[in-house]
Amino acid sequence: MRHSRALTVAGSVRTRSFGLRKMVLLIAAAVVLVWAGIAFAQEAYLSHRLSQQVSDLRRQNAQITAQNAGYQKDVQALTSGTADEEEARLNGYAKPNEKLYLVTTPPSPSPLPSASPSAKAH
Repeated sequence: MRHSRALTVAGSVRTRSFGLRKMVLLIAAAVVLVWAGIAFAQEAYLSHRLSQQVSDLRRQNAQITAQNAGYQKDVQALTSGTADEEEARLNGYAKPNEKLYLVTTPPSPSPLPSASPSAKAH
């Protein structure tokens, strides 16, 4: 049989319910939990920021792709000569044996000159 020592002396009241060892372990566990919570919050914030940057970059890539498609269309028009023909037509030129109809807005009426010239004293 094993002999055990009494934790308290007979007739004394035990004032501490937690021992020092339990208190240190409780504080250490609380510190670890707070540290883990802060680390989790930092990771969540970083993940959110990175996802925002990814969406911004995807939007910019879509805009650049649209611009590149327009530039590619312009390059093809310049290399095939279509752009020169279009520019010439805008300036009023036409191909030989081609009827050209020019549609414009009617000019605004000019003010009529007065019927009698004003006489100035000499």
